[in-house]
Amino acid sequence: MAETSTEEQSKTPKKGPVRMALPFIFGAILIAAGFYGWHIIQYNKVHENTDDAQIDVDITPIIPRVAGFVATVRVNDNDHVDSNELLVMLDTNDLSLKVKSAEAALMSAQASAKSVEASVTVARSNVATAEVNRQKAADDLARANNLLAGGAMTKEKFDDYKSADDVAAAELKSASDAASASESQVPVAASQIAQKQVDLDNAKLQLTYATIISPVAGTVAKRNVEIGEYIQQGQPLMAITQGDIWITANFKETQLHDMQPGQRVEFVVDGYPDSTFHGTVQSVSPATGAKFSLLPPDNSTGNFVKVTQRVPVKILADRGDYSKSPLRPGMSVDVTVSTGKQEVRDKK
Repeated sequence: MAETSTEEQSKTPKKGPVRMALPFIFGAILIAAGFYGWHIIQYNKVHENTDDAQIDVDITPIIPRVAGFVATVRVNDNDHVDSNELLVMLDTNDLSLKVKSAEAALMSAQASAKSVEASVTVARSNVATAEVNRQKAADDLARANNLLAGGAMTKEKFDDYKSADDVAAAELKSASDAASASESQVPVAASQIAQKQVDLDNAKLQLTYATIISPVAGTVAKRNVEIGEYIQQGQPLMAITQGDIWITANFKETQLHDMQPGQRVEFVVDGYPDSTFHGTVQSVSPATGAKFSLLPPDNSTGNFVKVTQRVPVKILADRGDYSKSPLRPGMSVDVTVSTGKQEVRDKK
């Protein structure tokens, strides 16, 4: 029996060093996985992430204020332009003629006003003459009345003086009415001058609109105008994308509890997966994106399906040199916001 037991023990294979180390390896893996999982949990407590985000920028449309034929186009797509730089020049012949016509109309109104002023002067002179004549007739009538009372004048002669006084009074009233009528034309002539001046100023303003300049500095995009083309007022010619960019990140409503302006952000652009950019939360939209849609949801219709809504959050990218990795509007972004929730709870 002893010999048989010894033979069985000799037949049992001995464990190699790898098999002996396997429990320790598995244990180390479990510890590392647990530590990593704990780290992920703690990280997620103070960070919120979304890939429903894209780069945005202010885009200024270039729209003409007057219609006309295009004489010059100074820029092409993707050109950089400075503020007040010439973009498009319209043909100014028609607009210049309108300015000259308005100038002529203003001069005519001014001449009419001077004519009215001259008429007023003449009318006032006539009133003064009529007043003198009326006063002389009244004095003559008074003397005639005394002579008639003393018997030194006949009734027939007295009637002549009376008639002369009546005529002088009528002429004075007529001259006064004519003067009043002439004076009433003065404000009318002044208003016509003011109107013609406004017309001239408007014509000159329309002429300046023939020179279309860039209101901001940026990059030309979607140029849609050619030399010789007739453009209408309000027709989009091109757009200018400005330099300052931001991120519009649509977070779930359940992620906004601790999110607020001023929190730091890291974001990765799909076009540059190896680069990490930084920014700051500027503001949170006052309503969900669905409320600003063309057909906002109406839960009162009875077709209610509860869906987690998303709220746009505006994130300003830090200023820096993005020449090696240009951030263009519309690029997809993966955003992570440091909310600091755990720190706040610890303080509480």
